Amino acid sequence: MKKMLIQAISIIFLSGIATTCFAQTNRLTIVVPFAAGGGSDVFARMFAEEIGKAGITVIVENRPGASTMIGTEYVSRARPDGQTVLLTTNSTLITPRLKKTSINPLIDLIPVCNLSESAPVVAVNKSAPYTTLKELVAAAKEKPGTLTIASNGPASTQHLAAEMFKRSAQIDMTYVPYNGEAPAVNAVLGGQVTAIVSNFPSIHTQIESGELHPLTTTYGKRIPSAPHIPTAREEGFDFDMSAWQGIAVPAKTAPNDVERLRDLFMGALKSADLQKKLADLEVIPTSVCGPQLINIMREQSDTIGRIAEIAGIKLE
Repeated sequence: MKKMLIQAISIIFLSGIATTCFAQTNRLTIVVPFAAGGGSDVFARMFAEEIGKAGITVIVENRPGASTMIGTEYVSRARPDGQTVLLTTNSTLITPRLKKTSINPLIDLIPVCNLSESAPVVAVNKSAPYTTLKELVAAAKEKPGTLTIASNGPASTQHLAAEMFKRSAQIDMTYVPYNGEAPAVNAVLGGQVTAIVSNFPSIHTQIESGELHPLTTTYGKRIPSAPHIPTAREEGFDFDMSAWQGIAVPAKTAPNDVERLRDLFMGALKSADLQKKLADLEVIPTSVCGPQLINIMREQSDTIGRIAEIAGIKLE
């Protein structure tokens, strides 16, 4: 009887281990801190579909709100078992630098990899008298505070890029925030504002049609599909800023689980199908992982804090 009981307990124990191991390798939840249907949601679902081809059940769970902090906090407090990841963006760093939050993403999360970047572009209406960035800067210096620069915002990546541009160029342009990139684009097309800072995927159609004239990209290098657009550094302005998306896990996640997730997402990123989908969206694949990524995030967080303080950027 005693022997049978020990055997039964052993079977239950071993079964539990097998179930746990199976769950860890065959089930994954990607938490998106934005509403369903948006760009980040579409991005996450593309990865979910690709990873699912390997026989892994991938669930995309939308937890929007509080400038991405609802979803971020949820993942930071999830079981650190490698089964729950957060889709990270610039907002993961921006929000905690501009308002009081319950977590510190640099402490409560482990960044696994950055997966993509989008290039912010400074553009003007086709009828604007400025054909280069230097011409816009010269006009702004002649009429301090008169010219305007718009973006989705406030406290967005594009807003920060605009403020970095203004300070690098030592100009006074009035910042005009819009609730979304589409209204900001419409404003510059309609002549209500002088210039716009918008992610290239949001305005590449208007650039290709000639409705908008691009002056520069704040991305660190030229955009692969639009190499005619010079970078801000090439134009003599010492800064760069990009919009990125990646994944992170709870802080106590084991190194082997972090490595497994890195390999999983990097493998998906290398697939021809996903590469084509990203190219169609004008999104640039990246593969920055591990300690290098952690250092980049720390530096960017410091930059965000410095620019926000100088420009008086606040997030209510």
